[in-house]
Amino acid sequence: MLRELLSTNRFSSQTPFLWTTGLLLLLLATTGCPRIVSLDYQPANPLKGQGTVGTAPFRYQPSDEHRVRPRQVETDPASRNKLYLAREIGIFFEDALRKELDRSGYRTKEPSDHLVSGSITRFYLDWKSGQERSFELVVDYTVRSGERTVFTWPCTSVQRGPNMLVQDGILIRAGIADCMQRFIAAAQDARAF
Repeated sequence: MLRELLSTNRFSSQTPFLWTTGLLLLLLATTGCPRIVSLDYQPANPLKGQGTVGTAPFRYQPSDEHRVRPRQVETDPASRNKLYLAREIGIFFEDALRKELDRSGYRTKEPSDHLVSGSITRFYLDWKSGQERSFELVVDYTVRSGERTVFTWPCTSVQRGPNMLVQDGILIRAGIADCMQRFIAAAQDARAF
């Protein structure tokens, strides 16, 4: 009976398709689904300033330490889901800072005596916190003038929201905006640029 089934064209032509489909389903069930988020960062700070300030890409420490890839958001290691930004996180962060500085009135496209960069030590999205999601951002800003560091400022932001997939981008944008606004205010108070 089994030989008869195997010898029919219908069963043998569907066998590779069934095997491939089954293998893909097994792979997805065991590894989780990677998701790519394309964030369009919109500056929102109300601060005003003037002058010229340059920006440089931020160092993404978790990627430098090979815990994640340059575009990958940190998540719980036990989580099967992986989240990636469409752009490298250090470059995305620099672009967001440039937009915030432009909105405040600074010129960022010309050469400047002051250059802002920094290091992102935590860019973490937690899906396992019960009924809510949370995004944690830890970043150290550095303002340099020539070879000299004129200002450093650490920022930590934790944003919480409902446990929904669409909330991820909203939490990430809110955390970045929070740190950007506080950094610009602190740099202005310190007359760093």
